[in-house]
Formats: sequence, C-alpha cells, structure tokens
Amino acid sequence: MRAVAVRKTGETPELMDLAVPSPGPGELLVRLEAASLNPIDAGIAEGLMPMPATFPLVLGVDGAGRVTEAGEGVRGLAPGDAVHGQFLRAPLGSGTFAEYVVVPQFPEVGALRRVPDGMSARVAAALPTAGMTALGALDSIGLKAGQSILIVGATGGVGVFAVQLAAARGAQVIATARADADQWLRELGATRTIDYTAVDVVEQLRADHPDGVDCVLDLTRDPARFARYAGLVRDRGAAVSATLIASPELLASERIAVSNFMMRDKPDLLARITAEVASGRITAPIRQDVPLEQVPRELARIMAGGARGKTTVRI
Repeated sequence: MRAVAVRKTGETPELMDLAVPSPGPGELLVRLEAASLNPIDAGIAEGLMPMPATFPLVLGVDGAGRVTEAGEGVRGLAPGDAVHGQFLRAPLGSGTFAEYVVVPQFPEVGALRRVPDGMSARVAAALPTAGMTALGALDSIGLKAGQSILIVGATGGVGVFAVQLAAARGAQVIATARADADQWLRELGATRTIDYTAVDVVEQLRADHPDGVDCVLDLTRDPARFARYAGLVRDRGAAVSATLIASPELLASERIAVSNFMMRDKPDLLARITAEVASGRITAPIRQDVPLEQVPRELARIMAGGARGKTTVRI
C-alpha cells in the first residue's frame, strides 16, 4: 500500500510502499478514503509525542473509510461499514496517511465511530482532532450566551471550529486574523476580527473592552503573548491554552481561571462534534483537498504557520 511515513524521527516524511497490515483480536482493518492534516502529525514525525513508536512510522491521526476486515471479538461493526475518528494509538506507527490502517474497535487513546448517513468521507475525516479540541476547550471554559471570547489563532483548523461553536452558544466572538480573513470569519460567526499584523491586539481590546473580556482561548504557541492576553480577562473569567503554554505562575492565578487544555472523553467529543456537523448547525471548514503524495509538502506548510481551515487528503 502507499503511505506517507518516516524511517526514523526527525527525518523528512516521504511516500513509501508498505505491506497492508492485518487486524488482530478486537481490531479493524479500514480502507481509508480520506484523511486530514493536523499540527500533531508533524510533531509525531519530529518525535515530540511521548509515546513508543514503530518504524517505518506511518503518519496521520484523522481519517475516514470503510471496514474491510474485522478481527476476532469485534462486535457491531462489519466489512462495508463506514467509520471515522482519531486513529491515534500506542505504539505510534499505524497512521492514516495510508491506503489501509488497523485500529482497535475501542481505541484507548483515540476515538472511533460510524460515519452518519449522508456525510462524505472528506467531511468525516476533517472533524476528529480539530473539532474535538475546539469543543472540549469551550466546554472547559464553560462559555455561556452573551459572554465575550477572544479566540487567538482563529483561522487554523481548531480555530474555525471554535469560532462556529462559540457563536452557536450565543457568545460574542472576537478573532485574531489577518485582514483578508475578516469576511470568512464573520461568515463563520465572528462578531469582529482584529488584524494582529496591523495593530497591537492587547491595546485594541483594552480600548474596545475597558472592562475586559470574559474568556480567552489561545490556539498558538507564544507563552509571553498568552500571558498578555490573559491580562485582558475580567475577574473570575477564564484563559485557556490549547497548546499547553500557560506558565506555572499563570496557572496559580486566583483572579481568573487559567488552564492548559487536555482532551478527555474523546468518544463523547467525537460523537458531539459529528452531530453538530451532521445537523448543519456548523460546517467542516475545509479549505483545500490534496492527494496523498502532497502530504509531505503540506506538513511543512502547516508547521510554517498561517494555516487556513482544514486540509483534507484524498486516498
């Protein structure tokens, strides 16, 4: 089968020809139809995930396809069933940038579920990691109707889900983005955007919201900037980093609730984000679709920053 993998951590991902894996007890062999890219994929290639790995290490954690073989003990899923999810498991190495993947029916680390009738594999593959992260982070904030939230990094895969989900809860969504993304983010539900390349976001928000904002959700990786944004939150508000950059000093704040978001209960989050999209309440913000052989180039682009929405992969 064709797959995008690394021969050892730190090497450049490449398209390889590998053997089709076989499912063991409690596992499924899935013929993938689509996958999607996330920053975690590049992190795995660099060896940044604290998990054991096998090599060649096939990259990719999100995917959608059809079951072709069910191992002993599998119940409720059979060949021909359409499934999607976060195919993350230990040891790392069985990823979704491939024509086939083996996944446990009940993953210990990831999440797997049926694809709803009428949902394309492309949309189903775009949802898991980014959608679950956005939904879980907003849950951790406890965002309510009428509250104001600053979403930093709003144009990325997680950000565009977060904007929609926050707006659907009746929040006033302020998004940081370049000027050319203003209309797109407003269409997704943002109340306004602030061009971080043209003005100082903190100064602008202090002028616009002298009493502060209720919440900050930061999806970027700048600890000092996150600390400045946390200073915009009014007393008893919340500041959440989805990239684990909140410092111990910030985490100890008694004025506001500061946290580094860690995803939990993934099966529930996957079911909920899938239901949101299946119902039409929010959309999967897919900005481009690429063939499998272009994945190495797209991984490099994601790590360079400035991603817009989700990139899906045709397999």
